Amino acid sequence: MRLFRWQARSSGGRAYNGEYYAESEEQVIDFIRRNYGYVTNIERVKDGRFVRRWFEPRLQFSGKERANFYKQLATLLDAGIPIVKGIEMITGRLGKKYKPVCKRLTLSLQSGHPLSYAMSLQSEVFPEMNISVIEAGEASGQISRVLLSLSDFYKQKDKLIKLVRNVCIYPGFLLCLAVLTFLFFSVKLVPSFAELYHSLGVKETPLLQILLPISDLLQNHAAAIFCVFMAGCRLLLLQRSKVLTLLMYLPGIGSLRHSFLEISFTRLLALMLDSGIAFPEAVLRASVTLTDASMKNNAKKFSENVLRGIGIAEAAMQSGNLFSQTGLEFLSIGESSGDLPDMLTEFAEIQEQELFTRLRDVKAVLEPVLVVLIAMMIFTVMAVMLSPLFDLMTRIPEYK
Repeated sequence: MRLFRWQARSSGGRAYNGEYYAESEEQVIDFIRRNYGYVTNIERVKDGRFVRRWFEPRLQFSGKERANFYKQLATLLDAGIPIVKGIEMITGRLGKKYKPVCKRLTLSLQSGHPLSYAMSLQSEVFPEMNISVIEAGEASGQISRVLLSLSDFYKQKDKLIKLVRNVCIYPGFLLCLAVLTFLFFSVKLVPSFAELYHSLGVKETPLLQILLPISDLLQNHAAAIFCVFMAGCRLLLLQRSKVLTLLMYLPGIGSLRHSFLEISFTRLLALMLDSGIAFPEAVLRASVTLTDASMKNNAKKFSENVLRGIGIAEAAMQSGNLFSQTGLEFLSIGESSGDLPDMLTEFAEIQEQELFTRLRDVKAVLEPVLVVLIAMMIFTVMAVMLSPLFDLMTRIPEYK
């Protein structure tokens, strides 16, 4: 997707401008003509693409905001309020940065387009999964129920992400404390001890000689290092969801990563099935949550097996590590009872509780280990700095 900056005028002469993600200028022109009127200018944003992608906050809903948006819209639709009026009412309850999004939705709906199409024009805000589910709800005439299901999905997803994030907060704090402690010793104490030993004519230890260039680098380029550090913090903040995903690849927590992906995949699959999407297609669309290449390939194999006429539980068993043993049992029960979406949701909730327990156990083990490592680091640095002084003291007769 490319970013375009556009300007337009309505038939009444009113000027509009904005930015739009699209594959080509033709899509931008089509968007403007359908929603605003006449195109006056279109230009592709080329410069600073890397900076925009990694360092600028993108206009998107958080999981909690999506859940609130879909729940409020479903409630208003159930109350008999037209969808355009409902979105206008919701706009006033959201932050200012979301008003342009809702305004573009309203303009597209007023042009006679369905909600799914209006959302597809803002693909940088609304994921393809949302559009597919809402499109299925529109086709089945159950748009309110689908919106409520989307709200529950994002509510549970946000809860799961917060769970993983909270587990990482304290270890992250300890790591930051370790870095700050090392910087303090390197900048404040190492130069002082080095100067003292030089005045006393004491030979520096090899480790202290290694720390001295690091200390000089930190002192002479403090401003540049601080800027790099702040840029790194900004990058981590904006890309925190990707960072959490990468943390799941750390050695020793592969099973936790599999459980996390299995829960996300199962919840989305249940949502797709509940909205009326056919099972093979629902499996393929739900696989967008799988960041593991092996599990994604297994999801594709699972869908192909079902298309060949193999039973759902049997097809899942032949699809490698996509589901755990408990997941296979719930699939079998759901297939037999004809209530597969509810059984998948129940399985996801059970797995979520189990994941919470396992993450809590990992945190309980990780915290004291990090504390010991920090203590060892401080002891090592102090030993490096004080060992020449101890050596000097042992040379004095009364200390022998």
